[in-house]
Amino acid sequence: MVVITGLSGNIGRILYGGLKDKWDIAGIDIKESRELPIRILDIIDYNSIANAFEGVYGVIHLAANANAGGDWKKIVGPNIIGTQNVFRASQESGVKKIIFASSNHVTGLYEKEEPYRSIVTGQYKDLNPADIPQIDHTMPVRPDGYYGVSKVFGETLGRYYSEEFGIQVFCIRIGTVSRNDRPFDVRQYATLFMHADLIKLVETCLENETVKFGIFYGVSSNTWKFWDTGHIKDCLGWQPEENAEKFRS
Repeated sequence: MVVITGLSGNIGRILYGGLKDKWDIAGIDIKESRELPIRILDIIDYNSIANAFEGVYGVIHLAANANAGGDWKKIVGPNIIGTQNVFRASQESGVKKIIFASSNHVTGLYEKEEPYRSIVTGQYKDLNPADIPQIDHTMPVRPDGYYGVSKVFGETLGRYYSEEFGIQVFCIRIGTVSRNDRPFDVRQYATLFMHADLIKLVETCLENETVKFGIFYGVSSNTWKFWDTGHIKDCLGWQPEENAEKFRS
């Protein structure tokens, strides 16, 4: 059994569709859904979810306030308290694996500097995709708002739970996941994380039994991407295959 928190959201629905034929999937959410197997629970209330992960192998933690520009008062409940509650309840229930939906906003302020600023605005003149310095998991975090700060917290919390309690924790710094699986602005030609790649990365994490803790950038193999995916290949033996450039007219 795999439980997805925030199952009714865009990424939750994509993962449910892509994983349900191989995994027994259940969800918890604060929103009802007729077509999804959801229990209505609030991650901000620990007592509400304390027993939600009994007998569960893995948890995919998506539930959050996903507003990248959200103010602290609206972020702290679901993204800080709620994330701690999910990790704690998972650990106390004997969950073996947590896949945490982190975000590219953990390092968002790099995009104010070159060459990233030119890439996200489509100013490709004099740039060679092969020469783009890739932002990787070893570089200092530079969150671009309280949302990004909350995801840094989640990654740090994940390391603690991995080292202290032996849970496998995979933190995926997710790029742009479009509902229609295509870019809608010039930045997304670099940042798009296409559905097939998203599903395969999560599936690979679910099947992996050797990585104790890892931080991975979730982005497709876009020509203009500037987040490292070599670390995924090194740790998990897989790399993304899709490329947003195919949508360029």
